[in-house]
Amino acid sequence: MSDESANQYTELTEHEYTILLAELDEANATNRRLRRQLKKAEDAAAEAARAHAKMVETLTETMRENTALMIERDMWKVRAQRAIAFEPDDAEFDLSSLLGMPSMTEAEVRTIRKAIARLHHPDAGGDAERMKRWNAALDRLEKRL
Repeated sequence: MSDESANQYTELTEHEYTILLAELDEANATNRRLRRQLKKAEDAAAEAARAHAKMVETLTETMRENTALMIERDMWKVRAQRAIAFEPDDAEFDLSSLLGMPSMTEAEVRTIRKAIARLHHPDAGGDAERMKRWNAALDRLEKRL
């Protein structure tokens, strides 16, 4: 390449130089605008991550509290069922004195239990609550034997 052709490419007119400076200013302005948009997007993403972490923490704590409440509810439910099974009226009910017998044998208690099961067992169309009450009374009677 000759010096003349090399100079052709490097020499700019003042007008071309002004155009290049304007394009450079425009590119710099676009770069600054895009950097501001990027910063805003990064800040929004960071805020979303903080909000997500807070939500997960809150949901986890809520689940822990709900689990504790369910366990406590189940415990009280079992206690209530036990209390119903051993009501004071049932505790004072003495089957042997009702029958006018001072004592009964284990065989007699088993026979009564089988007869009650035939009458009141839920699978045979009976009343489950009556079956429970009879079983509780017969259990107390068996303990005395």
